[in-house]
Amino acid sequence: MNREQIQDNYARQIERIENNRTYSEHAKRVMAAKVYQQSQTAMEQLRQQEIQAINNRREQLHRKMFGRENSADAQTVIARRDANDRAAQIDNPRIAAEKLQEALRQGDHTMAQALAQHAAGWGWSDVLTAYGDSQPGFREHVEEYNQLPDTSGSSDWAVHHTFAHVVVPPNVISDAAPHQIEHLAAQELEAA
Repeated sequence: MNREQIQDNYARQIERIENNRTYSEHAKRVMAAKVYQQSQTAMEQLRQQEIQAINNRREQLHRKMFGRENSADAQTVIARRDANDRAAQIDNPRIAAEKLQEALRQGDHTMAQALAQHAAGWGWSDVLTAYGDSQPGFREHVEEYNQLPDTSGSSDWAVHHTFAHVVVPPNVISDAAPHQIEHLAAQELEAA
């Protein structure tokens, strides 16, 4: 279910509970608390799935940009580690650009990828531009990567996304604290 479907289902269930004349007020509170918790759990699961999908896409694009899409044999893994270690030693964008041009001329794609990835970490746009010029589709991947929202907990998007997936407690339990709602939801209906 999507967010709107969860909200609609929640609203329908709460309306039925609140409008039922055969339930006691306590039974209504217990039932509403159960529906509220189920809906909030569904929303949280949906929120986590959406975040995971974004993070998966970000990782997929990163692999496409820096050439690590396929699984690798042991020799390739060793070559990548070596190239990454050598690229990590470079602390000057001019030297990185020179090494990148040298790697591209020699057809050393592993080193070029390592240098580009290192340059991305340091924000060396000239090096990334040079790498992008040699890689079909690189710019499109970068553009999509940069359009993905920041899913870290403190970003504006993450805060907005979290609040967009919150279920508002219904009127019948609006005066209850979260721990009281949990207590109500844990009760059996026969006891209510």
